[in-house]
Amino acid sequence: MLEKVKKNGKEVLSAGYPAIETLLDSEDFGHVNKVFEKTYAELEGKAKIKRGLKKSREARKAMKSVELVMNLLKELLEIKYRLQEMIKQSQKVNK
Repeated sequence: MLEKVKKNGKEVLSAGYPAIETLLDSEDFGHVNKVFEKTYAELEGKAKIKRGLKKSREARKAMKSVELVMNLLKELLEIKYRLQEMIKQSQKVNK
């Protein structure tokens, strides 16, 4: 459900995820990438440990979750670009 929020003095629609929206608007994924890489590397190390199979299994599941979140962010960026292109095309038609 979308809601109207004030952003930079304008009223815009928001899906209620301001951190994700800000990230997608800025496209500054440097910090997020570093955190994901560090987390993934730590989980990878835990997944390779043979003792404690439950921990290894949980680490692999967490690695899959990190991958899914990364893929989701990529997909959201692709959607953003498609929407921007659609808006650009409709503005050309309306002129």
